Amino acid sequence: MAVIAVAEYTRKTKGYCYSTLTALVYISRENGERIVINQEPVVESCMHSLLDPCDVVHPKTLGRIVLNAWDVIPSDYTHHLVTVAADRHDLKLLFRNCEQLKKAMEYRAFEKVLDPYDNHSLGEVHVRLAGTDAAETMRYFQDRAEQLTEQMIADTLAEVPENQLVDYNVFTDCSFRATHNKKYLRGGRMGIAGVSEDGFYFHTHYDAVNIMTGELSAMLAAFHVFYHGGRRLIINTDSLGALTFLLRLAHSRWAFDYWVREGVQDARVIAEMEQLTAAIRAHRVIVKHVPGHTGHGLQESSDSVSKMHRHFPGQIVDKRHTVEFNRRCESIITALSGCKKAVRLPSPEWLQIKPSAIHTGNRMWR
Repeated sequence: MAVIAVAEYTRKTKGYCYSTLTALVYISRENGERIVINQEPVVESCMHSLLDPCDVVHPKTLGRIVLNAWDVIPSDYTHHLVTVAADRHDLKLLFRNCEQLKKAMEYRAFEKVLDPYDNHSLGEVHVRLAGTDAAETMRYFQDRAEQLTEQMIADTLAEVPENQLVDYNVFTDCSFRATHNKKYLRGGRMGIAGVSEDGFYFHTHYDAVNIMTGELSAMLAAFHVFYHGGRRLIINTDSLGALTFLLRLAHSRWAFDYWVREGVQDARVIAEMEQLTAAIRAHRVIVKHVPGHTGHGLQESSDSVSKMHRHFPGQIVDKRHTVEFNRRCESIITALSGCKKAVRLPSPEWLQIKPSAIHTGNRMWR
């Protein structure tokens, strides 16, 4: 019986999903022998925006590689049922959408291919490669899929000359309210958010003592989430205080060194801020002031999402309510910004600017 085993490596970053599939075709015999047909993998790669659902794109990519691998199978074995072993979720969607495949193929989960334990059913034992020489070939194909995906990401996100940069606007905002409630460790609750011109957004929360640290954290988070070498990132904020302080760090080495020497900030925040200030000096990142509450759809969207994060369902968004919260965010963004769709991108919780003595040198921070 012929088997097509498809290894997949997927990574999501900067609003895109990068995926590479590698297929191994082998003949499975009743005596346990596995005969590898192709020594080099059948490869299929794809890159798509996260605005396009993975459940739509990935089954199509899987279908293409299965058809390409079919051409490798010896003709004597194509008259019998061929087994496809791949990601179970994508396989279900593929076979659901393509009824014709059911006449020539069946599918099994890819986990059964390299599973070393004897827990295979009679209908799954023929796909097992663990304990055979073909298993090493399959692992090589898995590593190859990872290498090709990482290379695709590196090529896509690599820096391009300044005259080839594409402008990309992000609007950030922060919502803060002081409180004497003891459960808020640093005196207040704060939500930050950012919304991009094509509908991507992020949100998170922190304990805080003033709104300016939140505005600066939102700008740093926007850089971390959206910036790459092919974009000129334009960060729009309604906070002149955060904007002037960021420009001060970018253009005054003394101010940046003093800010670092205080020892207040997380080392990861310092490293991220160093990249942001370098990008500002290289004109790859531009920070702009946009007056708040003037009717700009994206700015109003980020303001609404940050306020929602502060209020719903309290300081911390409970995991049980995250799906409902994101639905509300998407409804607000699509209604105010005009974007057809909104998709949340993850923002790490360590991206928080903490209060610093150098802030007192800026009158807007007092």
